[in-house]
Amino acid sequence: MMKLSDVQLSILKLLKDCRYASTRQLADLYFAESSSPRTATRRANLATKTLFEAGYITHLKRRIGGRRAGSGSYVWSITKTGLKHLRLNDPQIQVRFRNRYEPTAHHLEHTLGITQVYVELKKLDRLGKIELEAFSFEPASHRSFAKFTQNATLKPDAYAKLVIGNEEEFIFFLELDKDTESLSRVVNQCKKYIQYFNTGIEQRETGIFPQVVWVVPDRKRQVAIENRIQEELNSYWTLFEVITLEEFPDFVIGDSDE
Repeated sequence: MMKLSDVQLSILKLLKDCRYASTRQLADLYFAESSSPRTATRRANLATKTLFEAGYITHLKRRIGGRRAGSGSYVWSITKTGLKHLRLNDPQIQVRFRNRYEPTAHHLEHTLGITQVYVELKKLDRLGKIELEAFSFEPASHRSFAKFTQNATLKPDAYAKLVIGNEEEFIFFLELDKDTESLSRVVNQCKKYIQYFNTGIEQRETGIFPQVVWVVPDRKRQVAIENRIQEELNSYWTLFEVITLEEFPDFVIGDSDE
């Protein structure tokens, strides 16, 4: 069993949690201090090449930006061998069979979108704008609760807890929207959050209910969801924020001024 560097181990842990990450995202996360973006990508390529040759990670046949984008366009995932390596230090990690089929374009875009939200938060952390205390991908972000006589599960795309200014704590449930679902389905998902809010579970554990943040592709979708939420959710609409990915960093930092 080969000895991994701290960065290579971090890449394995990330891929275990997020499922998919592009070379560009890995470069932004672990090699941002490089002299140039090209150097960062080259270093990320070297790290992934080592892990790939050891059988710890693999890449999809499909590339981000196509073949002309080069090796920096690969999308990576962890293998069963990679999970076994992580399990040496953490016996609680489950080594399960993973689907060998390529994900659909929609599923991949959605998953990489959540990874990108994590990348943006880590950038803010690195710049000293925030302190990212916790970030959970699915299924660690899920919450179980009782709904009437049945058990129910709320399934946020991610959960984040951060501190701004060394004192004020902000907690979010994150939902990534790619304008592929109907507005009715978006509202139904919001209603699940309201059901969970009304249990009081999160409030008892943390003292506050996380802000539910919908991250959307553009202003048109943002307005459509905002209007529908305000029309159908009565006073509960205040539990939700709808922003574009481009606005996300400013939204997070801006909370400190409220």
